[in-house]
Amino acid sequence: MKKIIPFILLALFAFTSKGFSQFDQPSFQLGVGLAMPLDQMKGDNYLSTATSNGFQVTQVDTVDFLRNNFGAKTGFNVFGKAKINFDKFNIVRGVGQIGFTSFNSFQQAQSGNYVINYAGQNFLLPASYNYNLNALNISLGLEIAPTSFTNVVSPYAGGYISFNNFSMELNRTENSYDTTRFKASGFRIGVNLDAGIEFKVNPQMGFALGFKYDFGNLLLKEKASANISERYDWGRTNGKLWDDGGNFYGNLGNQNGGLYSSQSKNMNWGTVYIALNFYPNAMNKTGSTKKK
Repeated sequence: MKKIIPFILLALFAFTSKGFSQFDQPSFQLGVGLAMPLDQMKGDNYLSTATSNGFQVTQVDTVDFLRNNFGAKTGFNVFGKAKINFDKFNIVRGVGQIGFTSFNSFQQAQSGNYVINYAGQNFLLPASYNYNLNALNISLGLEIAPTSFTNVVSPYAGGYISFNNFSMELNRTENSYDTTRFKASGFRIGVNLDAGIEFKVNPQMGFALGFKYDFGNLLLKEKASANISERYDWGRTNGKLWDDGGNFYGNLGNQNGGLYSSQSKNMNWGTVYIALNFYPNAMNKTGSTKKK
């Protein structure tokens, strides 16, 4: 709460001080970044080797994956921001942004196998597994750029409320073409902190380098309740994330299924990014100056 108070005071100052509330310097930012999962969002692997029905198999992990972590690995992020100044010096800005992060982007499909039982006989079948975890978010907040009035170089820092939709998909492909899927998703509310430095190349364009930290699921976590109808199973595409712990039934990595206990999981990640800045009003102001 103490960290939020300065932003509130700055916003009030921006609206009440003389010469403020200009709203005449909009800018737009488009960027790409490298996203690194943290805390219980990251995991070593979603597959593990075990013995099943007398066979040595490599299949979906039932020890840590989805119980203690989400198995996410480094991925990429794309985003866009719209900014509007609250004062004539463009120091305090309101920001709206939309972004998409795809984790496990650089992790290739992995080979494994599993056991099935037909007519009382066990068969070991080869398979290819693929897993990805995505986050789509919309954020609203404030940004401070103390030296923006120089129109050359300026550091900036911001804080935002984020509305996140997470989705994960686990695929198992047999014979190179027959794919079975499991999907789960959930809406969460969090915050993200953003800091960087921006450079103006000319009055119309510039670029920025920055780092963003997302606390993705501070609110609306869901707790598993050991409901068999909400089990994790192949072919089911409306699963829940169960990021607040609890017990759930699952049949992704064990032929006979099981009841598993899981811990509460924080979905946090950091992003290093580079972005292009656009200042559409700069051309109009240049034209107006020339006419005068």
